[in-house]
Amino acid sequence: MMGKKPVIGLTSTIMETSTIENKEQTIPTVVVYNKFAETVREAGGIPIVIPMGDAEEASNYVKLCDGIIFTGGEDISALTYGHKPHPEVKQVNKHRDDFEMELVQMAHKEKKAILGMCRGYHMINVSFGGSIIQDVKSEFSDSINHFQLSSTRTEPSHMVKIEEDSLLHEIIGENDVAVNSFHHQAIGEVGKGLRATAKAEDGVIEALELEDRNGSFLLGTQWHPEELRHENEKMMEIIKTFIDEASKTKSK
Repeated sequence: MMGKKPVIGLTSTIMETSTIENKEQTIPTVVVYNKFAETVREAGGIPIVIPMGDAEEASNYVKLCDGIIFTGGEDISALTYGHKPHPEVKQVNKHRDDFEMELVQMAHKEKKAILGMCRGYHMINVSFGGSIIQDVKSEFSDSINHFQLSSTRTEPSHMVKIEEDSLLHEIIGENDVAVNSFHHQAIGEVGKGLRATAKAEDGVIEALELEDRNGSFLLGTQWHPEELRHENEKMMEIIKTFIDEASKTKSK
């Protein structure tokens, strides 16, 4: 990629981790999986970590970044989309929800490239007014196992079918693709302006993109293409396409 590389923001969370000086002591730490940073570099971008903040900080990060990847992590709080919490909801982070909703909406308004995986994909849907299935097993009696038990995150566990007239199909070039799966929540009602473009065999929605193909780049996947990129070049193509789109709107 010629010229200035696009700056790609990576959303993050806060976790208690051991200090370097004393393994018995923990301290709140900004955390994002390194695979996201590695993948952005490999695809030609410059990764930066976005710590949680307020609306003003969200605006500043959107201006700084050419594209934003909404990463994985906690469940989306039911309060974020106006539902009552389900008993099977795991750890939530309402501060992160609120901040990332600002990021999605501002980034979309500024026509910055947006990519979301797993939780980040859910966050995109909620930011467009959609809802979340809070526990797949509770609401899909005949669901497949969406939280794989394989020894590695780089191994796919089930197939998804992709709609042919979609951005995702244009990128991958296949109707069916094997994906990894690490979630118990899923997309419920699809947000306004979005369309579902891939589903698992049990009907769980596995990908979202904009209805308007002429709009800015926005894509969300339930799976983690950054984990599969070395095993399947089509998964790396998702990241490269996002980086290429981000490069078209590089900050001056």
